[in-house]
Amino acid sequence: MNNFEQVSRPLIFELDDEEISYWGKGSSFLIANHNNYYWVTASHALENMGGAAESLRIFPSDNSTNSLPFNEQYTINKGVCDDEEYKDIFMLRINLNEFIEFGDAPLIAQDIEFGFLPANQLKDNDVLWVIGYPSENNFIDYSKSKINNTRTVLKGNYLNSGICDHSHEMKINSSIELTNFDGLSGSPVFHPKAFTKNDQEIIIPLVVGMVLRGTSSSKIAHFVSSEIISNLVRLAENND
Repeated sequence: MNNFEQVSRPLIFELDDEEISYWGKGSSFLIANHNNYYWVTASHALENMGGAAESLRIFPSDNSTNSLPFNEQYTINKGVCDDEEYKDIFMLRINLNEFIEFGDAPLIAQDIEFGFLPANQLKDNDVLWVIGYPSENNFIDYSKSKINNTRTVLKGNYLNSGICDHSHEMKINSSIELTNFDGLSGSPVFHPKAFTKNDQEIIIPLVVGMVLRGTSSSKIAHFVSSEIISNLVRLAENND
């Protein structure tokens, strides 16, 4: 498993139930700059499940058993227009002081400043990867009272900018067949960008956006540009 893939985290809530401790479906990812670390997902992923931020249990990496502490919440105010789906972003700031004291695993996040690429810089047919947690690949292990989330990498190609502001479309061309795209909302979309260093070509995965919706029948996924997410971080820190 490539280390960068762990920035994609399953959307999990803790449940006060003797039968099963955790529940939820959906995807999210971790980002950071030189000031803070943040957790990002699609707002509707929480709303559709009726989940509360206080019940979220997001783990910093695959081997962690201690969930992340948060100390601030950010969203984008929505208007009344149907073309404002790019505002479907929910972001929490990680409490680094508490994480340093109680964290039990590395905090793996995508660098906003060097690991983001605005989607409007993509070209037709550029290779893209969606890394998330489709609900049909998750199952409840009742013997261990836990939910098992399977990270899935879906490959595809960039199509074009969507009809909505800051929205873009990609065609999924993966060998992995899904009956639906349920659970992929909030997944990071990567573009493997080629760079030359010391006369050698290296590939660096850059986040170009976050999945908002899609259908397996059309194999088309819609995503918001990473530029909107980085702008939200900038506004949040300027207002602190």
